[in-house]
Amino acid sequence: MLFLYILCAVIALFSYWWYKKPDKYPPGPKGLPLLGVLPYLSAFPEREFGAWSKKYGPILSVSMGWQDCVVLNDYDVIIETLVKQSDEFHERPYVRFFLMLTSNGVVFTPGGQKWRSHRRFGVRAIRSFGGSKGVMEKKINEEMLHCTQQLQKLEGKPFQIQDILTNAVSNVFCNIAFGRRYNYDDAKFQSLIACMIEQFEIAGHWKTNAMMFVPFLCDIPPFSWHVQKSLEIIQPMRDMITELYEEHNLTYDAKDIRDIMDGYLQSFQSDEKEFMLKDIQDFFMDMFISGTDTSACTLRWAVLCVMLHPDVQERMQEEIDNIIGKYGTPSLSQREKMPYCCAVLHEVYRFKTLAPLSLPRCVCKDVTVRGYIIPQGTRIMTNLWQVHNDDTYWTNPDLFVPERHLDKNGNFTNSRHVMPFGAGARVCMGEQLARAEIWLFLIAIIQRFRISVDPDDPDPPSLSNGSNGLVYIPDAYNMIIHSR
Repeated sequence: MLFLYILCAVIALFSYWWYKKPDKYPPGPKGLPLLGVLPYLSAFPEREFGAWSKKYGPILSVSMGWQDCVVLNDYDVIIETLVKQSDEFHERPYVRFFLMLTSNGVVFTPGGQKWRSHRRFGVRAIRSFGGSKGVMEKKINEEMLHCTQQLQKLEGKPFQIQDILTNAVSNVFCNIAFGRRYNYDDAKFQSLIACMIEQFEIAGHWKTNAMMFVPFLCDIPPFSWHVQKSLEIIQPMRDMITELYEEHNLTYDAKDIRDIMDGYLQSFQSDEKEFMLKDIQDFFMDMFISGTDTSACTLRWAVLCVMLHPDVQERMQEEIDNIIGKYGTPSLSQREKMPYCCAVLHEVYRFKTLAPLSLPRCVCKDVTVRGYIIPQGTRIMTNLWQVHNDDTYWTNPDLFVPERHLDKNGNFTNSRHVMPFGAGARVCMGEQLARAEIWLFLIAIIQRFRISVDPDDPDPPSLSNGSNGLVYIPDAYNMIIHSR
């Protein structure tokens, strides 16, 4: 009987400790001891968070396993925190699994001087080696010709576009970063892409999600096997980056900086070669993985949206013909003359939020937001999906309607409430490159081809078919193209 009393007391004390929150902590659902709200989440947790925000408010607290998290569900509160208090909200939480893969990169590195240096260099490098004097646009258009030539070979036949788009976008990055373009059938290039795709799949796996919130699982099978598999998958990518680094090191000339790798050698020369090589591997792996497959996935969603809305496709083609012509070369400078095409792409960003919860942040010290106190170390999740689907701002947000981004005179309105690249100190540093790639590739495809659903497909494509993890990826779909 005494044991039963003690057990009840321990359970009561544990429950009190679990449910007790600091004073002025943001409200939210209680969840279950040890598990928090995890049992109540679907494969699309951003939707549950959005629904709970209607009850508890735009700043929502939840327990995810052992981790206390705060979810930002509103545009204004995201700006108020991530932008106006960027110094307090710029860090990443310590996620052991991701840091075992890339500890000195940019994306998952918690913060500190190494992150700041890499971040500053990455932003400057994309601008210098990609955006200046039309170099970036030129390289994208060069690759676009190879892409459309591959598509031309498939005219009239059902096919899936994801490999071609991934090859094209990856080559743009390789050209800007390493001064190297690969044939689509090059074995090393395909190995690099296979690593990237498999790593994306692992990032969205349930074991990865579990290790994000319960770090000690990294040491326990089958999770430890998952970690080992991830390390093995990225090794060919490390080897390829090492090979490219060694080639650049042999031909490096400080007076002739050819690409981002040369720029890195110029900015981070070090006598500790082994230390520097690890930094180079982590930096370029982060740049390649985060900046390539995301753009390719956005393009896949865009092609699917246009294919399933023939009226949208027809109106885009009419505008393209009027501004560029059927055989002209698309240019970034033409965007201001093409309001409808801009509206279509803006709607794709809103309608298919690629990173629904973005990547987590954490606060580096106690902060106060709208009267709530968020303690140091608390994880912050940014619910971009809710911002893009907030029915107080968007009418019928579950519908694909490009016209919502046009004013009464047909001019494009660039709504701040569409924020696919995040906000604040961790906003995607490759945003300029990504927007340019997605625009130029999409316009070129719609300019040259009519795209349609395969009428004989037993499983026709749907805008509802996709897998959700760190990134919302469309399922593979069949399509048919015909030259215009």
